[in-house]
Amino acid sequence: GSATAMAVGYVKVNWDLSGELALGIFSAMDAGSLFLMHFTDNIWACYAGYLAFKACYMLLITIATFQIAVNLSMERYALMFGFNNFVALVIQTVLTVVVVDSRGLGLDISTQFLIYGSYFAFIAGIFLIRSTYTIISIKCK
Repeated sequence: GSATAMAVGYVKVNWDLSGELALGIFSAMDAGSLFLMHFTDNIWACYAGYLAFKACYMLLITIATFQIAVNLSMERYALMFGFNNFVALVIQTVLTVVVVDSRGLGLDISTQFLIYGSYFAFIAGIFLIRSTYTIISIKCK
C-alpha cells in the first residue's frame, strides 16, 4: 500500500482531468477485490484479494487526499484533514455497528465482503460517471 502511495508522486498525470477517473478505477478494483473474497472459498484467493484491496485502497486515499489538498490554502490543511478524519471515523463506526455488531445486522464475514464490495461499486459508479462527464465536456470545448 505504501509503495503504491509513493508511486503517485512519480507519475506524471493531469490530475484535474483524470483524478476522478483514477478514483473510479481504483474504487472498482477495490469492489472487485471484495467481491472476490465474497465469492471464493479459496484462502489464497482471499489473501490475494486482500493484498489487492489494501494496495488499491491506499492509492485511492492518497489520490483523494491530493485532490482535496490542491484546492486548499496551507492554513486550512489541519482543519480540513482533521474534519475529514473525524467524519470518516464516525461513518466507519456507524457502518460497523450496523453491519457487524449483534445490535445491528450481525452479518457473517462473507456477507460483509458483499456489502462493502457493493459500497465500493456504488462509489466507483459515481466517480466514473462524473469523470466521463468531465472528460466529455472538456473534449467538446
